[in-house]
Amino acid sequence: MTAVVTMLPLGEPARFNPGQLEKLCEKLGDLRAETEVAHALDRLSVLLDDLARCRRSGDHADMGALLAALVHDAQLIGMATLARVGQDVHDCLHSGDPTALAATLARLLRVGDRSIHAIWDLEDVSG
Repeated sequence: MTAVVTMLPLGEPARFNPGQLEKLCEKLGDLRAETEVAHALDRLSVLLDDLARCRRSGDHADMGALLAALVHDAQLIGMATLARVGQDVHDCLHSGDPTALAATLARLLRVGDRSIHAIWDLEDVSG
């Protein structure tokens, strides 16, 4: 039997769904939407820190709830890649494959950091 090794890209770009941000602005108004995006980014930062702590400690008991919250907030503000990778980690958590979990969790932490910085940079450019 031959082992299959999948190479995961380390330089993956953050992808956004601008339509989701537009929907949020239409629903809440520009000012409230901007506030909600800022709060979601703060929550995402905390969730990513909590997930990193779970990774270091090896305690996966709370990871399901953390991942569900992360996917929800990422979808809310249009962070498509972060939401997708968060769902991938959730799937790996329940697959019982510790190697896949470790790899996808590491990817989530990279993508999360990159995504948060990209949206803050976008905010700095737009004003």
